[in-house]
Amino acid sequence: MKKENATLLSRSDISEGLFIIRVKPDFPIPDFIPGQYVALGLLTEENKLIKRAYSIASSPDQKDRLEFYIARVDGGALTPRLDKLQSGDRLYVSPKITGTFTLQGVPAGSHVVFISTGTGIAPYISMLRTANVWQHNWKFILIHGVRYEQDLAYKDELEKLAKESDLFHYYCTVSRASEAWQGERGYVGKFLKDGVVQVTPESNHLFLCGNPAMIDELSVFLTQRGFKEHKKRSPGNLHLEKYW
Repeated sequence: MKKENATLLSRSDISEGLFIIRVKPDFPIPDFIPGQYVALGLLTEENKLIKRAYSIASSPDQKDRLEFYIARVDGGALTPRLDKLQSGDRLYVSPKITGTFTLQGVPAGSHVVFISTGTGIAPYISMLRTANVWQHNWKFILIHGVRYEQDLAYKDELEKLAKESDLFHYYCTVSRASEAWQGERGYVGKFLKDGVVQVTPESNHLFLCGNPAMIDELSVFLTQRGFKEHKKRSPGNLHLEKYW
């Protein structure tokens, strides 16, 4: 029987129903590729393990903890219980880390555009926090879309990185912003459709992660412009990771 084998070290509440947890497994964290995911779980009162896959937000360079950015799904079997965890509580982490939503196969010198909604930003955070990612002469643009401005997790970290590195640019947009919000409004696709971020199949690799409706819409938009979905047996320049 799989048992709870990890400890919650700390948590940060981003906004109602959005939270970051940092977890230390009882076992050594295996090497992984930024962008990959792992299963988290909790035991029920009936001693049944409920588990779901979550992208890792921490870098594989960090060997003392794993970080996850999670949205509570009201009525869900797992996330409402994860949302109640506090420091010191126990949970299950699978020893197997997997996934193909990575930068492997992206040619050196490519211009990479990360597009995300909500917690779909997590795999990109792992990539940007990893030292050897910056050794390939890639240039990065990250676009993050959320409903409310308080949902913009990692905003301070990303703005700091954008100021410090000429190889990175950060855009964010809010679809249900308050009157006080002075940034961009609307959905992530606007940056491509309005030409703010210009992309071509010859020079760009695009990564889409988050809401399946966003991914479906932008996949059509981009494939009509010559982009090809990346698959293991048929490499392309459009990388997709649907979050539910």
